[in-house]
Amino acid sequence: MTPAPTAFISHAADDAATAAELCRHLESRGIHCWIAPRDVTPGREYAAEILSGIESCSAFVLLLSGHSNESLFVHREVERATSKGKAIFPVRIENVLPDRELELFISSAHWIDAWEPPQSNQWERLAQAIRGARPTSTPAGLQRHTPPASANRARNQRFAAAVGVVVVAILAGSWIMRGERTPDAAPAEGGVTPARVAPTLPQETVPATSARRASEPPPARTADAPDAIGPCPQNLAINPDLPMPFSCRCSAEATRDGAVWGTDLYTTDSSLCRAARHAGAVSPDGGPITVERVAGRDLYIGTARNGVTTNDYGTYSDSLHFAGTPQPPDPGP
Repeated sequence: MTPAPTAFISHAADDAATAAELCRHLESRGIHCWIAPRDVTPGREYAAEILSGIESCSAFVLLLSGHSNESLFVHREVERATSKGKAIFPVRIENVLPDRELELFISSAHWIDAWEPPQSNQWERLAQAIRGARPTSTPAGLQRHTPPASANRARNQRFAAAVGVVVVAILAGSWIMRGERTPDAAPAEGGVTPARVAPTLPQETVPATSARRASEPPPARTADAPDAIGPCPQNLAINPDLPMPFSCRCSAEATRDGAVWGTDLYTTDSSLCRAARHAGAVSPDGGPITVERVAGRDLYIGTARNGVTTNDYGTYSDSLHFAGTPQPPDPGP
């Protein structure tokens, strides 16, 4: 029996050769892929087959290039994947920025830049990130999922492997700032996480000659100096070595997007700004927050609060808590 697809590879027709190479690499690592035209069933409507492929996959990989910027099919595929809560992984195979239509869906995601050889190194980073991702849940109600301890250990090990590959690159670069960026700017090689909706592009990163060494602590960010506070990352799990407490600024868009697990204490792979809105640390219009990392729990309880519905979850290794919000009581049996 053919295994269920794990990654949908969205690409322009002119990038088919690169997409096929990526597909072969991911499948050699045990990640089954859905890619057109290979997986389109003959005799069936093409658009319906594309939708079925997106729905059957937990991860959505976008090959970003000048051709995909001009492809109406790619634009519609990204929109459908976002609306269905898929984890989106943008991979730039050319030194280009997304056009205005794609910008809305992927500008706040951590990209992988794979236009310089050897591309196989970047394909491997992508494979590790996909294996460490957890699909977002639908917002239509609470979903309880309490896996056995062995499954949690395996998931944590996979995620730790993915984070280890990218943490040095994240610390060496500056946090991605929102604003205008010139097409020839070289973005920082951050980790790869599901995309978040945001209205602006990442700002140009600090040149390598002035980048902070990984051993140096990041500059202090406080609520007393709003201009010094950068935009919040999608979640804390992407950088487990980030010094705590950490202050950043949530945009209004970020408070409306992403999955969250828990109440008052949240799993570190939860959408950071949406969790902050649920906790009451920030309004739907966004604003500055201060977050700290605390010990994990055996059970996270989902609730509906402040216009956000969170989900239940079982054992998780790390939690996050927002300064100024209450600590929840220990969960009962």
